[in-house]
Amino acid sequence: MSGYFGSNGKHKTVIETPEWLKNQIIEEFGDYFDPCPVNPQFDGLDIVWPTNKPIYVNPPYKRGQISKWVKKCYQENLRGCHIILLIPSYTDTAYFHDFIYERKNVELRFLRGRIKFKGYTQQASFPSMIVIFNPLNEWGGGWPLL
Repeated sequence: MSGYFGSNGKHKTVIETPEWLKNQIIEEFGDYFDPCPVNPQFDGLDIVWPTNKPIYVNPPYKRGQISKWVKKCYQENLRGCHIILLIPSYTDTAYFHDFIYERKNVELRFLRGRIKFKGYTQQASFPSMIVIFNPLNEWGGGWPLL
C-alpha cells in the first residue's frame, strides 16, 4: 500500500476524506467547519472552533498528531461544539480511553471494511471509526461523566 505513513518512506500524512463519506456527513449533520483542511491557512489546534455549526475533523495521520486532535476535540466539545471525528479505530490507545471511551455524550461508529481515501488507489492499512462528540447540553450539560 503506497503513501500511508510508515508504509514506504513517502510519509504522506494528508489523508483526504472520500467524497461519499463527506456527502454522508453533510446529509446527516449539515454544512460543517473543517479545522484541518487540506491546504490550511491556520492551525486548527490553535484556534477556537465555532459552536454554531458542526465540526468535521479528519486530522493529519502523522505519528503523534492524532492524539493532539482527539484531545482538542474533547476540549472543544466541553465548550459546546458538536464534533464528527474520523480516525483510525485504534481502541488500545491512551487518547481513546482518556477522551472517547465510555463518555455518555460520545457515539462510536465503526466503519465496515477499510476506507479508500481520496487520491489513493488502495484501501487504508487500518480500520476507521467515526467519533461523534454530541453537544453536552443534549446530555444535561456539565462534565461528561463516565
